[in-house]
Amino acid sequence: PLPCASGSRNLRHHRGVHTPVVMGAGNLYSAVTGALLAYFVFVFTNGNPTQHVEKLFKMMRQGMAGKESVDAFDKVYSSVDGNTQHGAYDGDVARSFYNLATEFYEYGWGDSFHFGTRSRSEPHAKCIANSQTFVATKLQVTDMDRVLDMGCGIGGPLRGVVRVTGANVTGLSINEHQINRAKEITSSLSPWMQQRCHFMVQDYLDVKGLEENAYDAAFYMESSLHCEDRTKTFKEAFRLLKPGGRLVAMEYYLLPGWDANNPEHKELMRRHLYGNGAAKTPSIEEGLAQIRAAGFEIKEHFDLMKYHEDMYGNDAWPWWADLQFNWAPHLLPAHPWVRKPLPYLLGALSKIGLVPSDVPKAAELMNEGGDGLSGLGKVGAITPQYYVLGIKPKH
Repeated sequence: PLPCASGSRNLRHHRGVHTPVVMGAGNLYSAVTGALLAYFVFVFTNGNPTQHVEKLFKMMRQGMAGKESVDAFDKVYSSVDGNTQHGAYDGDVARSFYNLATEFYEYGWGDSFHFGTRSRSEPHAKCIANSQTFVATKLQVTDMDRVLDMGCGIGGPLRGVVRVTGANVTGLSINEHQINRAKEITSSLSPWMQQRCHFMVQDYLDVKGLEENAYDAAFYMESSLHCEDRTKTFKEAFRLLKPGGRLVAMEYYLLPGWDANNPEHKELMRRHLYGNGAAKTPSIEEGLAQIRAAGFEIKEHFDLMKYHEDMYGNDAWPWWADLQFNWAPHLLPAHPWVRKPLPYLLGALSKIGLVPSDVPKAAELMNEGGDGLSGLGKVGAITPQYYVLGIKPKH
């Protein structure tokens, strides 16, 4: 028999004789295509390690959580024009919205439903870590200190804070689907993490059953955007904190670039409020007044996104950039190249009965929110993380 050939030559057995065969152009094309496909899948699924692309396929099979209706949700925002308030109860709107959004967020963004700033060369996970580490540092808590996460989503920021501080954190969300998912993710972690991560279905505008004057700190990671009168939820945090307890709030506030008379700004704001289930957005002055009205003494406040952009300088990747067109997509499912065509693809599958009808509608809802919010960010009209440190007086 002939010796084994090297390189692209393989051995074929034919009528008892081994003969060398050179790889044909078709095989080479298949190999290159396979490599490119593997690279695409890697990029698509690794912009953030906590992304779960399979959530899209779950929605395609099962529909929206709680069988939520996009048409019913749309009616809530039918009269919203620019930065105006819908007429429904804020808690009900948030509950419905996250039945529609949670699995799209986990598919396209990861387990932490918030923004952040990073350098151009860093992955998306870095901006998430930057914001969570900042919050954990400002809480000034240590191992097993009691902390509240007011509006915890599926627990991404909560777990981030626990990893940094070792605190014993209880997360509250009005959405049962989110709490179930938060518990599911946490159940796969170490006993150390499970001992410190807790989740409850609660309306943060009216928290029931928790001990008053008992918690060392509380934080909001972009979660108060769902209520118009934020004083209501801050009063709940105030009631539950110990005297001297710390409030760290990362707030959606209007910036000086916002122009209420600019038609483009008004339309971007309408799309943001509708597509993110948000309430009317306050100015910085209005937002700080809401926190003071709850009883807190404000000790520090500034726009964290601007702070981090200044820190990175010319290399900064702004918080809104992943949702706008760019030539360096670190988070491909959120990129317009992918998310814009998605409702049309899902709509075509829905027409032939392969996908529930609310799934393409919800995908378009996500696009509305992404385009509106990132557009406002691009023109300097809004920040999602204006940092406020409040202290509950000791007397």
